[in-house]
Amino acid sequence: MLRQLVGKQTLSCFTGFGVAAAIALAGLSVTADSAAAQQTAGKGFLFGAPSISVSIRGGYSRPNAGSDVFSFVTEQLTLNKGDFASQSMGGDFSVRLRPQLDLIFSVDADGMSRKSEFREWEDADGNPIEQRTSFSRTAVGIGAKYYLRPYGRTLSRLAWVPTQYAPWLSATMGKTLYKFKQDGDFIDFDKNSRVFRDTFKSEDWGSSASIAGGVDWNVNQRVALTSQVRYLMGKSDLGSDFSGFDRIDLSGVGLSAGVVFRF
Repeated sequence: MLRQLVGKQTLSCFTGFGVAAAIALAGLSVTADSAAAQQTAGKGFLFGAPSISVSIRGGYSRPNAGSDVFSFVTEQLTLNKGDFASQSMGGDFSVRLRPQLDLIFSVDADGMSRKSEFREWEDADGNPIEQRTSFSRTAVGIGAKYYLRPYGRTLSRLAWVPTQYAPWLSATMGKTLYKFKQDGDFIDFDKNSRVFRDTFKSEDWGSSASIAGGVDWNVNQRVALTSQVRYLMGKSDLGSDFSGFDRIDLSGVGLSAGVVFRF
């Protein structure tokens, strides 16, 4: 039997930004005492520029979902490409190479899980044919981060103070681990449209690269708030459960904000 089913888009953009805001507020509260202590001591500087920084970020990620496996599931099931968007978490470890150039190691992860059903089909009892689709990515990369203006300046031979803000650009290359899974009821169109229950999944590493741009706002000499826009590019092979499909698209855009700690 045929019937039209209406899908529900459950894009959660603002949830990811809520995570980022919480991280930023936590960083401000943690560093308030540190800033006060520095002012009391009369030391508004560090003895030399920091050589290492660590950042923690949270935000929102939206995969392009551009390959044919995504087209198939969004055409057949009550899913939209926006349903593959999700919250994201990430972090960077940077080593200062030059005054405006860092070596950067980055990790970013996101993932979604959505219930769905066939858009135009129901079972023999008139019930929807339901399943759950999940998709996650974990990207790791190494590259360079270039500050468009110095993020600090030297006042004397030893004293170093940060600038108010510092815009930057970065580029990395690495690998992305993806997991794509569908579990529930499906239709076998080769066997008189028989409904059956099964699990289909694929997991693999694919080559990837990313470019990003952002701004660091310095709270004090040790801590900064950061925000960025990042674009990931990559593809990977699909497993035997999805034979006949092209390589899966891992590309997409992400927005995030967080806290930077300098050492």
